Amino acid sequence: MISGSDYKFLSIHNNVKKICEIGTGTGKSTRALSSNSAIVYTMDQNNHNPIFKEKVHHYNIHSRDFWLKYDIKDFNLYFIDATIKYPDAIEIFKRASKIFKIIYHDYIDYEKGVRNNEIVLKYIHDKCHTEFALGGSHCAMLECEKF
Repeated sequence: MISGSDYKFLSIHNNVKKICEIGTGTGKSTRALSSNSAIVYTMDQNNHNPIFKEKVHHYNIHSRDFWLKYDIKDFNLYFIDATIKYPDAIEIFKRASKIFKIIYHDYIDYEKGVRNNEIVLKYIHDKCHTEFALGGSHCAMLECEKF
């Protein structure tokens, strides 16, 4: 679950038009991400039955199946709060706008976010200019601009 400072961090960085969240969980992060006018597409393989506003599209699906089934593109921001694999990194890059951000939850004090960042960087290292920063109590952010 995200902390109060993580919630604030997400709220600050959600000034985008289209967000992809991998790992909905209870939906607290989704609510922070949807606090502006962005459209949020959120997926989780476990259905926790969260209730969202009308600009949130919730999918009870694993990310590998989401990528196969839906052709949604031009994401400005990704929030990753699940363990991803290399094929996810490929899809994240392919579906991202020219300038995009990735926020990893469970980065500070946990290994999940660190591993997720390593997987993404392995794929995009020669395809983007990146800037990295820590934020909230458990988050890190990778800002990317495609070459």
